[in-house]
Amino acid sequence: MKTVAGLKMTLRGSVLVLLLSTIAVLVAACGADATPTAVPTATATPDPDAIVPEWQIAYNKVLKAGKEEGEVVIVMGGSASRNFGPRFEAFEQETGIKVLAVTGRGSAQVEKFKAEREASLYTADIWMTGVTSTNHAKAEGIVGPFDTSALLLPAVAEENWLDGHYWFADSGSRDTTLTFCASPTTAFSYNTELAGDAVASMTSYWDLLDGRFAGQMVGTIPWEPGQTNSDFYINVPALGEDFITKFILESDVEWVADGQQAVDLLANGAKSVFVYMGNATQDIDDLEAEGLPVKNHFGQGFAEGGVLSVGGTCSLAMFDTPAHPNAMQVFLNWWNSPENLHAAQAITSDQSLHTGVLTNNLPEQYIRAPGMFFPEMDDTIVGNVGLVFNQQLAEGAGLR
Repeated sequence: MKTVAGLKMTLRGSVLVLLLSTIAVLVAACGADATPTAVPTATATPDPDAIVPEWQIAYNKVLKAGKEEGEVVIVMGGSASRNFGPRFEAFEQETGIKVLAVTGRGSAQVEKFKAEREASLYTADIWMTGVTSTNHAKAEGIVGPFDTSALLLPAVAEENWLDGHYWFADSGSRDTTLTFCASPTTAFSYNTELAGDAVASMTSYWDLLDGRFAGQMVGTIPWEPGQTNSDFYINVPALGEDFITKFILESDVEWVADGQQAVDLLANGAKSVFVYMGNATQDIDDLEAEGLPVKNHFGQGFAEGGVLSVGGTCSLAMFDTPAHPNAMQVFLNWWNSPENLHAAQAITSDQSLHTGVLTNNLPEQYIRAPGMFFPEMDDTIVGNVGLVFNQQLAEGAGLR
């Protein structure tokens, strides 16, 4: 009986709830319109100029015009063009603008484009060789002051660079050769099987000349553009002109014009030490990674310290009269972005000067340390004095 009574009470409660719900619905219906009027929502008309940042509007305009121009022409050294080929392909894919790289030795490039200027021809946009050749191009009026207003993207703004400013490696006015990376310079390279023990006992650059490597050194010609070692040697009191003179004239180095030839001689064991390397540092790193007995040395632990350098793949300049001004501007913004600079430094092992670029893809020896000698950025040092001294020395000895 209790069970039945409980069941009856449950049913009665359900009926009561249903009845009350029905009454509530009817009351609401009687007090409302049969067809409620929708309240319109105000929709603001977008103002493109107010919403899109000014830099974006300007960049979009330049990008559109650059695509119409179709290509950007970059003057480079041979090794730089090979190294950066993958980055140029990425630029082409992302922007739709083709990269045409004009390659050759820096000194030859200067003569080529000097002749073009004299004939009122303007075929290129960006100069991307070593600092020495860029200074020469600057002196000949081929490249002009770098217009930093061309850098439109917030990611490449001046405050994003080391010490809060853009870096220029050209001597004098320091306004032409925009520098995007700099790393410790290789003092020399060596064959680890032939010279490993001798190198391990070195404590000074002078040890290169003490006879332990007699007849076993090869180097690229030190009186040709592209060498920065002597700018270091000549400005360090413990080395100076005396060290350079002994190095070039008295050390029995086999001087060759082609850096690849020197690399091959070292890797094959025909020579044990490679000095005055130019742009061959990366080649040595690549061969070491492949298991060959070669290694770069950065003067770690040497009494005279180490040196930083921009090298042959860390700077660029603008032609004074570019053939494709808009495509050039697109490239300058893209190239100096932290994303590209991070990828580029993984190729060359040159640490970026952009503070937004991580060093997680660099070998430890290529990361800058405080207090390193940086001749290309020291206003108290006259650029290329080492090269000029080398040239005078070679001429006096009948080598040039």
